[in-house]
Amino acid sequence: MTYPHTHTTPAPDVHAELGDARVATLGCWSPAHPYRSSLDGGTCAEPARAYEEDTGAAWLQPLGLAHALLETAHHALATAADPADRASVADAVARTRLDPIAGPLDRTAGPTPNIALLPLVGGQWHPEPAGPRLAVVDNTGRPEVPLTGDLVPAR
Repeated sequence: MTYPHTHTTPAPDVHAELGDARVATLGCWSPAHPYRSSLDGGTCAEPARAYEEDTGAAWLQPLGLAHALLETAHHALATAADPADRASVADAVARTRLDPIAGPLDRTAGPTPNIALLPLVGGQWHPEPAGPRLAVVDNTGRPEVPLTGDLVPAR
């Protein structure tokens, strides 16, 4: 569950149900991740806060991945021998090693050409007054990501 299924539901009982169930999931990005944008040096908390202010809804994990994709595109266009040539841009993407807001990405390391692996953390939805909060409960794959909660058994 990348984001709560209750994202578009204003019903407080549905929000409470998700948090009370203590659903555990994998986490790819959160405002607590320690990375910065390669474009402007912004922190992970900044786009999450901006999203919440603009939409009135909680931040979503795909925000960090979408931002990293834009950072990768910018990097490829800036480093391509000919940014107007598709093959040149594709080659630049394949050579990309970048530290975007989602964490270090290395498209040269594989497991296949032009693929970057993104280590994940363990998350769990915890009940909060404003709705469920995704807590980082295991950072084995990314020890630099701070833990923001404990793994709690379901009730």
